[in-house]
Amino acid sequence: MVRRKSIKISKKEINDINLPTDEKLIPSEGSRLHRIKKRSSVKQVMGISLVVLVLLLGGWFTTKLAIGGWNISSNTIWKDFFSLSSVKLIGEESGRINMLLLGNPGVANDIDGPYLTDTVMVASISTEDNTGLLFSLPRDLYVKIPGYGNSKLNAVYKIGDSQNDAGGQTLAAIASDILGLDIPYYMKIDFTGFEQLIDELGGVTIEVEKDLYDDEYPTSSKGYEILDIKAGTYTMDGAMALKYARSRQSTSDFDRARRQQKLLVAIRDKSLSLNLLSQSSKALAIIDVLNDSFETNLTLAETKRMFDLMKDFDLATLTTKVFDDSITGLLYGTRVNELYVLRPVGDDFKVISDYVAKIVSGEATVEEIESDIITEPLKVEVFNGTNITGLASKIAARLRADGYEVILVGNNAVRGFTKSIVYDLSDGDRILEARRLASSLSANIGEDEIISTSGAQVRIVLGSEAN
Repeated sequence: MVRRKSIKISKKEINDINLPTDEKLIPSEGSRLHRIKKRSSVKQVMGISLVVLVLLLGGWFTTKLAIGGWNISSNTIWKDFFSLSSVKLIGEESGRINMLLLGNPGVANDIDGPYLTDTVMVASISTEDNTGLLFSLPRDLYVKIPGYGNSKLNAVYKIGDSQNDAGGQTLAAIASDILGLDIPYYMKIDFTGFEQLIDELGGVTIEVEKDLYDDEYPTSSKGYEILDIKAGTYTMDGAMALKYARSRQSTSDFDRARRQQKLLVAIRDKSLSLNLLSQSSKALAIIDVLNDSFETNLTLAETKRMFDLMKDFDLATLTTKVFDDSITGLLYGTRVNELYVLRPVGDDFKVISDYVAKIVSGEATVEEIESDIITEPLKVEVFNGTNITGLASKIAARLRADGYEVILVGNNAVRGFTKSIVYDLSDGDRILEARRLASSLSANIGEDEIISTSGAQVRIVLGSEAN
């Protein structure tokens, strides 16, 4: 693996970003238990065009040639690239190749947290039918790092690099556990590379659908400036494109993700319009950018094989999914020691790996799975399992305010509960929402078979922790 010299980080520095392991989870004040609102298509997610990935791989290959001291002229470099003998990639024989894709600020940008990965996604390619999947994981996802403790996902690369000089592999292992996929490869690019890549392409065309205003956009001097981009069509240079991709003060991380996707598709379109692979001088200029800004654990032969598999990839076959805090996103927002984090519904990543398994196996499409997640108000009944007077009415009022349809409030036959319990009464039809509700209440999922005549789809038996 060819990579930049690692920057060693002290344990004290890590502690500044790490989160303790045994905190009590408290629902975020700004988040809702349930949102009755139709969301936009899952196509609107943070992503990277697989065609762009091909171009980056080609550039990285030639960079490795230059570093290795091969005396190859620019007129023949692409010829040698295509004539290199390749090998089978890990996963190719079983029919699926998975790769982790990362983006981080980088030290050249003089930004706080240069090694924190703001962009984390997994590309999964089927070698049987040449279709692709793209799963995006939010940076605030709360994960456990073996041998270390708990942290947000965006800090895993930095922690892994400080432990054993293997940030990419550490993050790939975490992503593997979350998604239930074997992820042997990773690639990472920093802000400088992203910005200079666009400049080398001569800018990209972006349609800004609505005004973007940010009066706290971070500067390189660790101050702030105003970013004001009006709706319209722009040819963005690297600096403007980076600001468009990074701004989040007046929008959400998920809005930013959608802008990043638009930019990367625009990079693909501009690269194809320039016929980049036939212009060696332009390709070599991009190589110089990637030399300092790009990192991967692919070998030369593996890079060649990846290029061969992906150069004719049809973007129309790409299926995308972002895991977020929407009703179909399988995550919920909470706080750990006053720090905002995202957790899987039910506090178990199995809900995500089961979802991914259905998509990968072809058992169901994203659209089919998510069409089954009904967005009508969930009907709940609330019972007080404590001796705290008025607790059921208090929680019921909160649930109504958050969009639930509370159809029955009363006292449970048995009292003395400490932990709340949520029972699914829908025969599995609303199980994801039941798990999401349980997570929001820090409740357990009840295993007993419950019969209700109220018409409720979920029963909540409150414990004293709910107070």
